[in-house]
Parts: sequence; C-alpha cells; structure tokens
Amino acid sequence: PTPTPRGTETRLLMPGTPHETALVIHHSGVAGPAAFVLGGVHGNEPGAWLAADDIAAWQPAAGTLLVLPRANVTAIAAFVRTFDDIGDLNRLYPGDPASPLAMERMAFHILEAAREHSVSLLLDLHESWAFYAELPGTGTGALGQTITVGPGPLQSAFGQQLADRMNPLVSRREQMIVRDGTRFGRPATPVPAGQPNRGRSSLAAGGHVPGLTPVLVEMGQLDQPLERRVELHRLAARSALELLGIL
Repeated sequence: PTPTPRGTETRLLMPGTPHETALVIHHSGVAGPAAFVLGGVHGNEPGAWLAADDIAAWQPAAGTLLVLPRANVTAIAAFVRTFDDIGDLNRLYPGDPASPLAMERMAFHILEAAREHSVSLLLDLHESWAFYAELPGTGTGALGQTITVGPGPLQSAFGQQLADRMNPLVSRREQMIVRDGTRFGRPATPVPAGQPNRGRSSLAAGGHVPGLTPVLVEMGQLDQPLERRVELHRLAARSALELLGIL
C-alpha cells in the first residue's frame, strides 16, 4: 500500500475526561511496518513512562511509529500503580468502550489505534521491583530484566533477537531474559454471554489485532537507578525498532 505522507499527528485518547492522554503518531512517508510503544500503564513505574516521553520524539526512517507515553495519567500523577475504581489497564485487554472502568475503555482505544494503523509490534514498557534472574518464578513482582513475547507473527524469534541485540551492551546483572508469553493468547472459545473478557495483559493483544505481536519489556527497580532504567528502556525500544527497520 502507498505509505502515509511524512508527518506527525497527535491524537487525544479519552478526550474531555480526567484520563485524557496524547497518542503521538509519526509517519515516515516511506513504506514499512508500524510499531506502537506504550508507557505509563502503571503510575509507579517511572522508568517506563519517562523513556516513552523521549521515544515520542523519535522520527522513523520507514513505516509508522505510534507512542502513547502516559497511558494512565491519573496513576502517574499520584505515583501509584493504579486505582481500583478505574481498573488495571494491564489486566483489561482487549478492552470495552462501554465499560465502567476507565482503563478498560483505554485498552479498547489502544487496540483500535493499533488496528487502524496495522501495527506489527506493540512494545509495552514496564518496571518490576526485583530481578527475574535473582528470584525466578516468584511472581509479577520479580520480572525485572525480562522480555516476554505474546502470540503473533513475530513469536517466538523476535524476543531472542531483541535480547541478543541488547545484551552485549549492558552489564551482567542487566542481561535480558526471554520469556514465552504464548499462554496469554486469546481464549480458544468465546467468552460466554454476560461474562467479562478481562484479566488479560497486553500480551493478549495479538489475539485481537490481526498481524500484531505484543512484547512486554520489564526493567528491575531494585538497586537500579531511575536514570539507568530509562536508558535501558530506550535501548530496548531502539533495538526493537531497528530490528523492524523502522529506525
């Protein structure tokens, strides 16, 4: 298809609400894939949303780059993970535009933008407290320095390619470990009527957007300065976008 002419647009998601946030869309004017970088899903993970703020200024050499730096602005303002009355965005995919939970509506709008631009990669930036290598298998609080790839066309080679690109550039403790996110795919059977299709992270997005592969990157906070976590998230994003030929 003919590429969109070179240029940048800023689109407000959930405008006119307390959750209004800016989605930045850069078109290179050159044929290529589209990637979506997501930050600020949780307000107490500043390395992710500060890095995404920087990434939002990057200009793609090919294809299209979408960046939503601050997905949950109310949680970021309070520096908390999220609030019960708006829900946890990373447990509410694929979203619902009529949901009473604001973050479930946000999940819907994120995937709508991904469909509109035929996004190939959803790169979701996060932080975890502890490092996976130091406390393996102990839960979501210890996923630092991991790359998890959900179902999609890039599964499963892309995660290892990303780690191979990053790991020669970081310290031994900062080495990225690849995790298989296949089990986070869309349910094999439809959800029964009246039962909410919730509980899924962004790793389920590949089951709801044709051609999309979700990749969740986590940096560890324990004894790792904020400035370094931001650098590592930028490195992850740059490496992923270079692998796709977008940068």
